[in-house]
Amino acid sequence: MNSLKKHFISGILFILPVSLSLWILLKIIGFMENVLGPLFKRFFPNIYMPGLGFFSLILIILLIGFLANNLLGKRFLSIFEGLFETMPVLNRIYLFIKSISQNLVYGKTTIFQEAVKIEFFGGSYTIGFTTGKEDGMFKVFVPTVPNISTGFYLIIPENKVEKLNISVEEALKIVLSAGLFSSGENGTNKNRSNCSEKT
Repeated sequence: MNSLKKHFISGILFILPVSLSLWILLKIIGFMENVLGPLFKRFFPNIYMPGLGFFSLILIILLIGFLANNLLGKRFLSIFEGLFETMPVLNRIYLFIKSISQNLVYGKTTIFQEAVKIEFFGGSYTIGFTTGKEDGMFKVFVPTVPNISTGFYLIIPENKVEKLNISVEEALKIVLSAGLFSSGENGTNKNRSNCSEKT
């Protein structure tokens, strides 16, 4: 039964991000088709161009990739990123999605440094993710479930933060599954060490 539950949760964790990504991709392609389709017909009324939205999206992605790989383009994109990072609500969503995307593409998570256990409300505990440290205080993001793109931003003394002996990816799976996914360490409580060991 435990094996069946593990397979079921693993299937959900695979299907959900793939389905969401495909849904977003189709929405973007549809938007591009609706915007560029009328313009294309105006200039080329006798030519039918199937997949215009898809090919336009590919060209835009390639253009952004080209900009991201040269000095002038990097500066332009960093300014554009800076606008998102200064917006109160969008910045958390943007940084979270950016972190997950980079983890999927490059196998690394940039903003989440490590998974930790912290005391939350009324003696209860939760999993959080450190995003930085300043003046002996850890910056911790605690995601909500099931929408982990939102959550709580906490500043906590380092002696109140316990590092979990699991990767950020494993901790995210535990949070996404509301605790149903097990890392083999009951999610939290094996071989923990205080975060003050890592600076």
